[in-house]
Amino acid sequence: MKLSLDIAKRNLQILEEVKKEITLLQEYEDGLVSRSTLDHVGLRDFLNLIDLKNAAKLRGIKLIYDEVITYKDLMTKFLELNHNQKSKRIFSRKTQNQFNDVWNDYKLLRRYKNGSNESYTPAIYDCEPLIFNYLVQNNIEVCGDYIFAHRELWSSVLTKPKFYSRELNMTKEFIELFMEFSQKSNIDLRKCNVKSLTNELNLKLSKLMFIEEGLQVKCVNPTNGFTVDNLYFVQNSKVNYSGFLEILLESDNNQTFYVPYSNFEEVSRKRDDILRQIGL
Repeated sequence: MKLSLDIAKRNLQILEEVKKEITLLQEYEDGLVSRSTLDHVGLRDFLNLIDLKNAAKLRGIKLIYDEVITYKDLMTKFLELNHNQKSKRIFSRKTQNQFNDVWNDYKLLRRYKNGSNESYTPAIYDCEPLIFNYLVQNNIEVCGDYIFAHRELWSSVLTKPKFYSRELNMTKEFIELFMEFSQKSNIDLRKCNVKSLTNELNLKLSKLMFIEEGLQVKCVNPTNGFTVDNLYFVQNSKVNYSGFLEILLESDNNQTFYVPYSNFEEVSRKRDDILRQIGL
């Protein structure tokens, strides 16, 4: 098969669009937020792409090349990033045609990618974006896109998250308020047991997340089976795997299932907010 950069360019464009909606992704790219903060909220593909961008930058390569990549330039970087002396000797002796033929020889590639093999070639992974661009520019036939470790960048268009950044920004604001409170209260967090602190916070916050049965909520965002502005009664609630609250409601079709709480609003809370705004 022949390769193309079209999908990779589209994915980088989608990443920039999503970073504007979810600013925590930009902060992750800048090293200001840990991966564990975002790893379970449907952003894993975007985190992987950011990791690839950052790793490529550290190695002195790019994800997309507009300039022509000569075989000499490619091999210079390839050998620089190849820390296995035996495979470095093997590739330093290859002609350009022999190098090009490697990518259409699955058995040979498998040997070079096998970490237990003497001819293991780490540069195949570390130099992947540069290699991919070179193969595209030279219209070189390859076994298939499965030979690339990061084929999700090169072959699959990323899907934008179905939620907005409000919940993540609320989490960030909560953490900032907690840190501000601890500083103003002169609490030395270094004297706390981190595991006990995080476990206790997790327990307390999980309890706060649950909604009591019978609470009336209003649909505020389009949700399959429910009508915006209609009222519904909560039958149960749970925190899903990604850490978001879901509530059990009966739909307009008399079917009962869990839906994201973020698409609904507590009626009594809305009423209290209005009363506060008018000073009552």
